[in-house]
Amino acid sequence: MRTYEVSVNKKVHSVKLMKKDEAFFFAEVNGKNVEVRMLKFNDEKRVFLQINGKTVQAEIINVSGSLRQVRIDGKIFDVQFPTVSFKPEAMNFESIAAPSFKKQALSLGSVKDAVLAPIAGRIVALKVGVGQRVSKGDCICILEAMKMANEVAAHKEGVVKEIVVSEGSIVNKGDVLCIIA
Repeated sequence: MRTYEVSVNKKVHSVKLMKKDEAFFFAEVNGKNVEVRMLKFNDEKRVFLQINGKTVQAEIINVSGSLRQVRIDGKIFDVQFPTVSFKPEAMNFESIAAPSFKKQALSLGSVKDAVLAPIAGRIVALKVGVGQRVSKGDCICILEAMKMANEVAAHKEGVVKEIVVSEGSIVNKGDVLCIIA
């Protein structure tokens, strides 16, 4: 079971998904169990869901990269998808307006100039910004693992070209955190 970071209206949520069958699954959201049943598809963008016994209509109204705008019972939510998502064989979550996911750290160990997560954990603080010059050994971010704060250092001198994670992201060992060129 994989944990995802989900951003809904810029608030980060920890989500674990578990498949039950074609139209029914459990999720653990911020430590609370959520039961989701898909009742009816109107078209590719609209679906009726039953979430913990309450029926709602969900509709994707705008898609821009990994960001989705979702209308659920008249309220609009900005939802950020991760780069990796749970996709059961019989369901297509990208076309369903169920809870969606925040950008997840990339697992691209071969990316040149990448700073990689040395261990699995949660990013609790970013210490650099895009465009910032860093020296070898400078702190890039603080990675919390097993209630211990670990500084992740730059492996070379250069300029931060891209930051792949955000504060609150959960990363696995070897995930790309940022690119220094």
